[in-house]
Amino acid sequence: MSQFFVGGVAFILAFVLYSLGRRPSKPFLRSTDVSSVAALNRAQVELVQAAVAEAEAEASSAELAWQLPMTTGQALGLKQQLHKAMNGGPDERLEAVVLAGRWGDQSILPLLRRGLRDADSRVMEAAAVAMAHQRGATRVAPSPAISLPPNASKTL
Repeated sequence: MSQFFVGGVAFILAFVLYSLGRRPSKPFLRSTDVSSVAALNRAQVELVQAAVAEAEAEASSAELAWQLPMTTGQALGLKQQLHKAMNGGPDERLEAVVLAGRWGDQSILPLLRRGLRDADSRVMEAAAVAMAHQRGATRVAPSPAISLPPNASKTL
């Protein structure tokens, strides 16, 4: 009986609302003029493009400011700085891996391998790019010519 009562009340309520003609007082779209929306979109796109250009300029200036270490002391200091940065947050780890990739020294390979196992995907990608430059045949320094002992035969 209660289902019949609820259904009847719903039907009566729907009929009353339909007969009163309750419709939204405002139309959904007042006009089809979209020029103001297009102008707003253009302004936002210009702001985003300006921010991207500024970030690229900042990154290029940072690349120009960094120089390869010239002495062993500078190299050791840079290596220690990179290891400290790898113990920091994700942004510091990313910066350390990018800097290690720019340096390109063989002694920094363990740091790049650690970057490959990092939780942050940006660090992993940067480490993979830096490792790509290190791949290939190992660079073995040519050994100096060995002179024969004085009592050896020189008929070779």
